[in-house]
Amino acid sequence: MMTADRAPAGSLAEMVRSYLDDPEVALRPADPTREARLNTWGYGLDGRPVDVEATVAALDAVRRGLADRLADQPHPGTFYAWYDDQTGQLRCSLSSAAPDGLPFGEPYRVTGDAAEIVAAAAADPQPGWVAFDELTEVTGPTGDGEVPHPPFPVWAVAVR
Repeated sequence: MMTADRAPAGSLAEMVRSYLDDPEVALRPADPTREARLNTWGYGLDGRPVDVEATVAALDAVRRGLADRLADQPHPGTFYAWYDDQTGQLRCSLSSAAPDGLPFGEPYRVTGDAAEIVAAAAADPQPGWVAFDELTEVTGPTGDGEVPHPPFPVWAVAVR
């Protein structure tokens, strides 16, 4: 079994670890739009196999690295990841918002289990492709407060 430290070149785990290589990834509480634009990365799966264990270890390594980088910040940040099945990407971001206030336009649920997110990516047989018959027209919540889709899972952890 590969570890995140020795992930094969081009693997999802290796790509996730590269998040720490970007010096522009930083908390910007005064400018949340810029913060989201600079801090959100997407990793395309392109049908390659996903080593769930190595990728989860890589996400945790990024969390630890960000905690070291942000140790002198006055406010904690949130590092989070989710699987975007419409684009076929595992996405990661850093936000000044708390885990329950992340900048999503639709309902999500926070999970403490990164493997849930990575396993969803690994289980997608055709990343980034949605069959036409699986598409539904979305016009927003109905009058009774019903949401058209269940909240999607987001792994979110505080970093400092």
